[in-house]
Amino acid sequence: MSSIDVEGAIEEFVRREFAVSPTDEGFGRHAHLFDEGYVDSVGVIELLEFIKHEFGVEIPDEDLFSPDFSTVAGIGAIIARLTA
Repeated sequence: MSSIDVEGAIEEFVRREFAVSPTDEGFGRHAHLFDEGYVDSVGVIELLEFIKHEFGVEIPDEDLFSPDFSTVAGIGAIIARLTA
């Protein structure tokens, strides 16, 4: 699965599970999921479970606390690296 496919799956999950409107112009693959309020602390757990189930990887702490884990694009890059 390419990082673009991974990003698409993550974006779809976030939009569906966290009720992000399709007309929300602020949301995109480079929007900060946490600072901009799209995903809260409970949502992080849901997102990690989705990643584990969908892609078969667990995000290591060093990646979880990295700036990359704050956007859909960054998370996609992390998953692509972990599954390569």
